[in-house]
Amino acid sequence: MKPDPSSSVKSADRTLDILEYVGHAPERPSFSEMLIDLGIPRSSLFHLLNNLLARGYLEQDPVTDRYRLGCMVRSLAETLAPPPIANLAESFLREITSELNESSAFYVRKGDAVEAIAVATSTRALTYTMKVGGRAPLYAISSGKMTLARLPAPEFDDYLRQIRFDAVTPSTITSKRVLREQVTTARTAGFAYSRDEFTPGITGIATAVEHQGRYFGALNLAIPNGRYSPERDAEFRQLLASAAATLAETIAARN
Repeated sequence: MKPDPSSSVKSADRTLDILEYVGHAPERPSFSEMLIDLGIPRSSLFHLLNNLLARGYLEQDPVTDRYRLGCMVRSLAETLAPPPIANLAESFLREITSELNESSAFYVRKGDAVEAIAVATSTRALTYTMKVGGRAPLYAISSGKMTLARLPAPEFDDYLRQIRFDAVTPSTITSKRVLREQVTTARTAGFAYSRDEFTPGITGIATAVEHQGRYFGALNLAIPNGRYSPERDAEFRQLLASAAATLAETIAARN
């Protein structure tokens, strides 16, 4: 149902005006300040404030008589759904890409693939653009391999038994033995790599976003081979690890 301004209830509008005013006020407002700023008749304002106080939506300072939001507002706010993980990841990706000027993304598992749910793109002329909603096989990109590295051993074995490789590029892994070796290395090192395996000329590096055994997804960088070097690899890994740890704590705290 679309709101119809012509059918608004004045008392309801005034009640919401009061709550918004008190919530956004830089300092706790007084009765007289609300009377002037909101333009609500004195008698109506008095009764509305008393109702909000009685229901716990407002509280009044016993010394100054000024108003603040009450515990019922907080109680209602706590019932809101937490922000989607993609929203939480976006700010971290922007920081990573701003500092390194390399494209970054956050991937989650979708069956036998991973999907980018948040991305940040480098401003350099030569760059790789990852798109929200873009998918890739688990075996073909760094985030997919990192996801495989965090699977329980029996689940990973099941995956290997049923997987059928599709060579996306000439460098795509098509060997179960090689994939097992790379996933084992990623599990130990905490980082997974993809070298020309999904996009020619691009090296991908990923690490897990996890907290107390809960795996949320993988952060990755996509770097043109011309800008990748063993020296910069340490820089990439350090920043990815730091961002992943903080992002994991943020997700865990809000979900």
